[in-house]
Amino acid sequence: MSDTETLWREWEAARLRAQPARLPDPATIPPQEWLYGARLVCRFVSVLVSPGGVGKSAYALAVAVAIATGRPILDETVHRSVPAWVLNLEDPMDELDRRLAAILMLHRLDPAELRDRLFLHSGRQRRVCMAQLEDGAVIRHPDRAPLIEEARARGIGLIVVDPFVKSHGLDENSNPHMDAAATAWAEVAEATGAAVLLVHHVRKAQGTGLGPDIDTARGGRALIDAARSAFLLSPMTAEEADGLSVPGTERWRHVRLDDGKANLAPRAERARWFRLESVALGNASTDYPAGDQVAALLPWTPQSVWARLSDADCNAALDRIATGPGRGTLYAPHRRGLGAERWAGRVLIDQFGLTEQQAAEVIDTWLRTGLLFEAEYRDEAQRKTRRGVRVVDAKRPAPGAPSDATSGFAWKGRS
Repeated sequence: MSDTETLWREWEAARLRAQPARLPDPATIPPQEWLYGARLVCRFVSVLVSPGGVGKSAYALAVAVAIATGRPILDETVHRSVPAWVLNLEDPMDELDRRLAAILMLHRLDPAELRDRLFLHSGRQRRVCMAQLEDGAVIRHPDRAPLIEEARARGIGLIVVDPFVKSHGLDENSNPHMDAAATAWAEVAEATGAAVLLVHHVRKAQGTGLGPDIDTARGGRALIDAARSAFLLSPMTAEEADGLSVPGTERWRHVRLDDGKANLAPRAERARWFRLESVALGNASTDYPAGDQVAALLPWTPQSVWARLSDADCNAALDRIATGPGRGTLYAPHRRGLGAERWAGRVLIDQFGLTEQQAAEVIDTWLRTGLLFEAEYRDEAQRKTRRGVRVVDAKRPAPGAPSDATSGFAWKGRS
């Protein structure tokens, strides 16, 4: 009997039954078993997508450390601390040792906290194949059963697969094949009760000038479709660096994490930011007197433009805006069209060295909160009606002024 015939007989032997709905009391239904934030959930597969060289392996390993220790080192909630198993299928073990050491040093963690809690595997020592094509037709799962057995024996609650492409031998551009590979990992998650995180690459840049998004994940779309959550790690763009006052020479250190798909929870309202820090391991030798510098991630909070502007600064800018750019004229509310030369944001750029994006944020916030309002006026020099901005003095900044809860930034004005 051929292997194909055996598979068909096993399939037919598993009788398909229509099971009546259980209709339990909603209060008795167990809550979703979130493991890490709203990204990793027990018994499901999640996918992390990122371009090369951004820090996805550093991020994935840091997540494993956070879950294994129960410490939220990346400022994400660890709902439950469980042993973690990182299957790095690309790098040698000594490289994994370096990365782990950098994380422990940067976050000041005691290595003893990870004893029998974190497990590392290098694909250089032994490959892992969750699905492969045999005889051109049958998909085999050579490591599915061994992996499930070992994970159960160690009580593993998180399995990280980095990168996903090296965990199978199927056609990456085939949706049926990608669905089969993702399903194999989902079966591992179900059988072990663990959360599975698949680390995946994006396609090569197409020269559009746009940053990556979840739809640029390499290969068939079926992988993302099969995942319960997918998130994107991407480098800071030049425009973002400009708006966040990050020097161009430091931009490469900053990466953002966005929800690309979240079937089980609402999408995050804002991106999470991280900064790649270089950690000196102190492992100098005669041949390498400088030792190793290894990158590890720290949570990073962008400095708001409002942190640069005191109440006195805002009032000084508002005085100039109220006076206008010239006799009988007002500043324009927007930087587009004929009003671009008279745009109120130029005051902030000239007076405080803000970027255009930062100045636009300030002016837009002041307009939205009513500190500035648009009004028509007669430009006598031009002999025509124009629109400009006027200042509402009653809403000027004052000590103890409230924050704008909708934007998350202090808006430097009264409500």
